[in-house]
Amino acid sequence: MATGVPRRTLSLCPDCNREAAEAVTRGEATLAEFRDRPGIIEAQIVEEAGRILMRKACERHGPFEEVLSNHPAFFKRMESLGFGNDFNCADDEMVHNHGANSIRSGRGTYLIVDLTNRCNMFCSPCYMDANAANYVHELNMQDVTALFERANSFKPQREINVLFSGGEATLSPIFMEAVRHAKSMGFHRLHVATNGIRFVQEQDFAVRAKTAGLHGVYLQFDGVTEEKNSHRGIRNYMDVKRCALENIAAAGMKTTLQVTVVNGLNNDGVGDIIRFVADHIEKIHGIIFQPVMFCGRDEDISADERYARRYPVSQIAYDLQAQTSFGWEPMRDWFPVSAYGAFAQLCDILHPNAELGSLFNDIHPDHGMFSPVLVNAQTKEIVPVAKFFDVERFVRDIVEIADSGRRPAIIKSMVHLSLVRNFDSNNAPPQFGIAQLRELLADCVYRIAGSGPDWSKQAYAYNGAWKLVMISAMFFQDLYNYDLSTISNSTTPVSTQEGEINFCAYNAGHWRKIVEHLHQAASLPEWNRMHGRHPIYAKGKEVPMGAETSGKAELVQIESQQTPA
Repeated sequence: MATGVPRRTLSLCPDCNREAAEAVTRGEATLAEFRDRPGIIEAQIVEEAGRILMRKACERHGPFEEVLSNHPAFFKRMESLGFGNDFNCADDEMVHNHGANSIRSGRGTYLIVDLTNRCNMFCSPCYMDANAANYVHELNMQDVTALFERANSFKPQREINVLFSGGEATLSPIFMEAVRHAKSMGFHRLHVATNGIRFVQEQDFAVRAKTAGLHGVYLQFDGVTEEKNSHRGIRNYMDVKRCALENIAAAGMKTTLQVTVVNGLNNDGVGDIIRFVADHIEKIHGIIFQPVMFCGRDEDISADERYARRYPVSQIAYDLQAQTSFGWEPMRDWFPVSAYGAFAQLCDILHPNAELGSLFNDIHPDHGMFSPVLVNAQTKEIVPVAKFFDVERFVRDIVEIADSGRRPAIIKSMVHLSLVRNFDSNNAPPQFGIAQLRELLADCVYRIAGSGPDWSKQAYAYNGAWKLVMISAMFFQDLYNYDLSTISNSTTPVSTQEGEINFCAYNAGHWRKIVEHLHQAASLPEWNRMHGRHPIYAKGKEVPMGAETSGKAELVQIESQQTPA
């Protein structure tokens, strides 16, 4: 795992990469030519004037510079706490064959399955430019079966979250069947990324999805007011989100909020989202803040606009500190997501005969970070865990204990001793002691290492008053800050007809455009003749909800850019 500042790496020229992809879709180049020559150029990561920058230059298209962080000390701290990579992949020739963009280590944490490129919204930002292509790319059950068979075909074999996505995954006519099939194949951590419209318009949709095997929902959510979500184009956006939360919870599932953060648009409202989570803690599992990535619909904006809207991932720690009042401290309370890997390693050692390894997150520390907080379900009080528990030292203890070579019983005792030595009862919240801390740890360990058909039920079993919420921030690269050294250990592979591809390579590096072009189901006019046009809610239209839905929602005319068929 490459870290350190300054350092040299390889990147992509945005213009060369775009030209190479367009040559394939025009029939002027082969997929193999794009795979081997995606537009690689040299890059440097440097510290200058209180910022971490990526600088690169193309002989044909000139220089590019992007800000990676406005907080160098924080950036370096995340790198210093990174856990490292998982095992290298084996027997994966048919899965990871994407040249310099190939995944080479780990299983990933989220296996993304894009069921369709269709969507019932037309908003910006949109990393895939939904509803703009003049073709439809949609998986059938034969495709889905092949993708999950391939997912089980290589090593390391680990537990993994499956995230059905799109477009809008719930528009796929095989959505429920795809969930059932994944469950039958032994995948239990099943989720969907959605705007929530289907969960609102069909009151039994959440129940049917839960019955099919769905565990949880990742819900698009950019703020707590209509103003902060106006860029999504729906007049009653917050009514839709609140109703979706209710219906999902009533079906026995929890929601993770997915927040796209755009500088100058909604970055001043991230603290309000934390308070919203506390107020709805019985329905919400966590939050993922995702700084905008400039690809898809936003790929061609001007350099000045890109600089103005860029939101470095480390900034979320400082904005949340400024916008909340419960004592968040960036340098104390945030950790790289890869720290989860220490617990995965420990669980693997404790369960050497497990059929699957534990969930292992080896995302690069520059790209993923989290802050664990406790939320009291009755009082809504929020307390950063690191305020009363030395998370950093506990993770170091876990690494040393896992490497000690002791018997499982002794290892468990050592872990409990570490809990005690890192717990500060004087700063812990009321009615929260070692017993409650052990319960939370057991719940976290089960989420990482647990398995079996009833995993979802057991993962929701914890009912303590203090809920552990992981506030996460995930940075997905675009062509302007693309670091090839971090692509090989993807935590979010996209499962496609052309193998599993790093999420950033797929969306920013133009693999999506090529895969969807090669495997399109029909041209858009052909699809509409066969299936009819689905409603698209945009330009301030209101989403009909629940019993009000007539099935004759107004169609919105969208100006689509013509993509070569």
